[in-house]
Amino acid sequence: MQSILPDHLAQIPLIQFVFEDDLLLLMDENSEWFKILHDFPWQDYQEIAVLYYNALYEFNLLPTTAPELTGVARETEEQAKQRHMFERPTMQTDGDQLTPILYQGKTFVPELGCVSAEQVAPGVVPNRLVGRKPKCFFGMLKAFLGATLLNQKPEPEQVDSLLRNNPTFARACGYSPKNRENYEQYSFTHIPSLRKLEQFDQIMTQFGLWDKIKKFQVNDNLVHGVIEMENELAGDTTHYLAFSSFETLEYEDESGKTQKKSQSKTTKNCACKNWEECGHEWILADEGAGSVAKAGGKLYWAHKAAILGFPRQGAILDIIAVTDGASHDGQTLLPHVAHLFDLYPDVQSCVSRVLYDGACDDAQLKRIFEERYQVELKASLNPRRKKDIIKDLPRGIERITPYGNPICLAGHVMDYKGARYEAEKFIYAAPFNEQGESVCTGCPQRNDCCQSTTNGSRTITIPFDRLPHIDSNDPPMAKRFKAIMRRRSSVERMIKRIKCDFSDERLAKRGNASFQAYLDKSLIAYHLLLKHLA
Repeated sequence: MQSILPDHLAQIPLIQFVFEDDLLLLMDENSEWFKILHDFPWQDYQEIAVLYYNALYEFNLLPTTAPELTGVARETEEQAKQRHMFERPTMQTDGDQLTPILYQGKTFVPELGCVSAEQVAPGVVPNRLVGRKPKCFFGMLKAFLGATLLNQKPEPEQVDSLLRNNPTFARACGYSPKNRENYEQYSFTHIPSLRKLEQFDQIMTQFGLWDKIKKFQVNDNLVHGVIEMENELAGDTTHYLAFSSFETLEYEDESGKTQKKSQSKTTKNCACKNWEECGHEWILADEGAGSVAKAGGKLYWAHKAAILGFPRQGAILDIIAVTDGASHDGQTLLPHVAHLFDLYPDVQSCVSRVLYDGACDDAQLKRIFEERYQVELKASLNPRRKKDIIKDLPRGIERITPYGNPICLAGHVMDYKGARYEAEKFIYAAPFNEQGESVCTGCPQRNDCCQSTTNGSRTITIPFDRLPHIDSNDPPMAKRFKAIMRRRSSVERMIKRIKCDFSDERLAKRGNASFQAYLDKSLIAYHLLLKHLA
């Protein structure tokens, strides 16, 4: 047991138990999870522990069911479905955005603070005048983060299974199994029950304590140089399959046409036998889930998360739940960058460019980034249903793609060489083959393309106005643009790490609050590993 006395008064342990499997795991290079739990920096989380114990006290005083609505006209289930549908961000206009695009969690300020930091440590819990001693905060925190480091879902069921079936894991978290002779006897040092683990996770989620730990851990890695500052951010969104089903609702749009929209089913948070008669509010069974459209016309019933990080290191800085899974990716970037800059001002002072995919290829959005943050938004070209140009083309050119790539009669894609701004034209030339020669040499289409009097390769120019959707000052065909955007692909590796290595793409809980807590736990474990390996 670790002492909470000051260093100059600390007592040397008289007896210390050493387990052989602990020594083996400490020497094993593949057992980073055990080393992190063994050397867990618990002092960093003392303030969070204080908030947890105070939140636990307040949680036990809360009513078990939601209060009935008084003085409000009772609505039917169908009315509630329509109300929830029109409250979703995807059903609101930009000028009337009542619901934020990104989920905003709760900040906990205890009203009945009776625990101090000096009263808590691993294996030391605050005393209560009545009732049993609570389970150790640090032990349950390590259990949830340890499960994530072991590539298990950070959910109570998986944590309970690890604690009961892996004695080394339980011991690393500071718990011991119950004594067979006095099995019914309670001790706060025993492995917590599944109910206690569920309560711990609920309190940490409901009072925003996972979010506090996440912000501290990311900021700590930034301050101590575990993550080096970069001048670029890369962003994207990803989806997690929802643990719920949906129903299809009909509504009339502004033009009077009947439209359909998928939405989570409605329910009530009460045990009343007749929901049509009781006064409790109708709520969505899985708030935040929506139809997420992916490439190839595939639709998934899922939650969506927005992610930002440094592309060169592949370091994740933040991942946040999108309020409505059906929201367009382009709507999430600006509020997410604003949220990140508010959390970590040092990042804002270093970043001069943000990289994103074609969902944010919008001139107005780029102008907002430049005016508000003096940051350049670099996005992949989105031609937005532009078609190939096949008329009035230069000699020997079959077509020009919406991405600004001319294709000759022989099927070769012309290389972009630059632009003549005084003439307002893009310049292209024939590419070279593997032998370093122009593809025009010996080409069967040469007589219809190149001048018969020359032996050189084909060069063409295309006026700017033939490709009005392409920014002539920053054309996506240029090598510099491609080199910069090549770094954006690192966000796919970030998503793989947080979604596959530290969690699972299939959720086991419902609602935005639980989804955000799931993301927070994964990101905390990720940054703990970065700190340990630094």
